[in-house]
This record gives sequence, C-alpha cells and structure tokens, in this order.
Amino acid sequence: MFDDLDFFGAPSAPARPAQRPAPQDPAARPGLRQLLLEAQPSALFLLDGAGLLLEVGGAWEGVTGTKPEEAAGQPLHRWLRYDRARHPGALRVGQGVLEEITLVTPLHTQVVRATWGARGEYVAGTLEPLAPAAQHAFRTAERLQDTERALDETVNFLGVSQDAWQAEHIRRIVDFAGRLAEAAGLPPAEVNAVRWGAALHDIGKARVPQAILQKPGPLDPLEYEVILQHPVWGVQLLADLPFLPAPTVDAVRHHHERWDGQGYPLGLERGRIPLAARIVAVADVFDALTSARPYKTAWSYQDAVEHLIGEAGRHFDPRLTRLFVCVVLGFDHLEGRFADGSAPLG
Repeated sequence: MFDDLDFFGAPSAPARPAQRPAPQDPAARPGLRQLLLEAQPSALFLLDGAGLLLEVGGAWEGVTGTKPEEAAGQPLHRWLRYDRARHPGALRVGQGVLEEITLVTPLHTQVVRATWGARGEYVAGTLEPLAPAAQHAFRTAERLQDTERALDETVNFLGVSQDAWQAEHIRRIVDFAGRLAEAAGLPPAEVNAVRWGAALHDIGKARVPQAILQKPGPLDPLEYEVILQHPVWGVQLLADLPFLPAPTVDAVRHHHERWDGQGYPLGLERGRIPLAARIVAVADVFDALTSARPYKTAWSYQDAVEHLIGEAGRHFDPRLTRLFVCVVLGFDHLEGRFADGSAPLG
C-alpha cells in the first residue's frame, strides 16, 4: 500500500530553486526616477548662482500652487517672506534650514520649512509645508504680533496727540526710558510696559488748561495745585483701557515721586516708588531740561548730566541715574562721580 510513496527507493532529485529575474537597469525604466521625485511630499528646487530656478520637482505644484514651467527662470526669493537681515546667506551659500517662513504665491499662502545646500555653483533644496496644527500656531502668533504692534502704535499715538510741541518730547523719552529699562536688565515685556508708561506719562495734562501749560512765567499757587493733579487725572483717563500692564499705570501715577520722599502725588520714597516710575522720571527730567519750553531755554547735555548726578540719591534712584548717564548716554568716564554706583536696584 506504500509502494507509490517510494520511501526506500532512490532519492528523488532536489527541486531546482526558482530563478529570480535579473535586476533591470533603472535607466531602462525612464519613468521610475520621475515617479520617485513626484512622490516626495516636499517641493524640490535647483537654483543657479543668481538665485533663479533652474529645475523644480517633487510636490512643487502642490506646495507652491505654481506650474514648473511658470517657475523656471524666476527668483525663488520672490515667493518667500523671512527676515533677510538675520539670514543674509539663506538659500544662496553653504547649507541650512529656515523654520517657519511664509510662502506667498498667487494661489497659496502658507508656512513652510526651507532647507538648502550649495553644490558648486548651484543650490539644491526643499520647501516642506508645516502640519496644519503648526500652520495654525504660526498664524496665531503672527496675528498676536500684529495686535501688539497695533497696540504699541495706538499707545504712542495717545501720548503724542495731546500737544504738537510735546510730540517730540514723548518720542525721545520713550526711547530713553526703553533703553534705560534694558540697561537695568528688565525682560522684554516689562521694557515694553515702561515704554508705554513713558508715552502716556503726561496724558493727564489733557485736563490742564492750555493757559497754565503754556504760561511763560512762574505758576501761582492755584495753578500749581492744578498741575499737581495731572498724574491722578492720567490714571483716571486710562481706567477704561484694561489691557495696559500695571507698570505702565504705575509710571503714569508716580513719575513725579522723588527718591527722598518729597515728590507727589503720594510722597513715596526709595524702593516704594515703582521701578517703571523711577525709570520714566529720569528720562522725563533729562529730556525736559535739554528741551526748550515756553518758560525756559534748553540746557546743554553737560549741564543736564551735572544736574542728574547732583540729584542722584535725592530726586532720582542713584543706580538708575548711573545707568542712564554711563550706559544710555554713553558717558562711562563719569562712573566715579556716583558714590553708590554698585548698589543693587531697590
């Protein structure tokens, strides 16, 4: 019954392995390389030495919305928005990556990641679109930056719109106060709050009669009492702007306080005076001294600096005064004129 199985007979010849087809030369498949390139999720490009597109491939049309024949000979830079001052050699020399740059073409505006590498006289690279969540985050950040810029412009406009002759004074002390805040080591958000405080510090003078503000001679006691109200009036005018940070409002309310406690409106002294107000006070007085007013001629820088040095520790925070004179104004040779120049900020 087992005869047909031939267990004991001569072994049968081993089966011959199946022959694999010989590998085909890729050159014999002219469409293969193009299929691989077209399957890339990124747009591929090749630039000449002038930054003009010689070849494009991959997902070029899907990423950019432009046909390859329309792109040929065009400068790639025309479609890309990024900070060229910070990246002067981008897409031209060496190799690198630019994260989150904006691609703007007639049909598309989106955020992409650009990579490139120089190959002799050519530059090869890719444009890769970010994931939808990253696109949304980038656009949200852009809108936030636009809003912050608009707020900054609005605050500065409020500051300079009170009085034409005050406009340049406001612009200068915004610059002085911002630079002093940076020299004092404040983080960017607080520097901006100080700048806004400098822009708005005298907004309460909108309630002061022009006859008092423009009076060429000394003020009488009643007129002086009116002037003393302008910091409080300024805070009242800003009460309906809840987006203003606390240091901004502090600078408006307290920029006439003195280090020795003899200022107004509350007579605060030393470290009890908010830092933003102390910064604005130095910038405000220096620019007021060096500017012509209806009741005075402009002082020289030398005379104004001597006044600041003499009032350090009386009118002004001594360390902030030192930073303003030696760092902001650049008179570092006067460092030795400040007895407590190394004292920490109060």
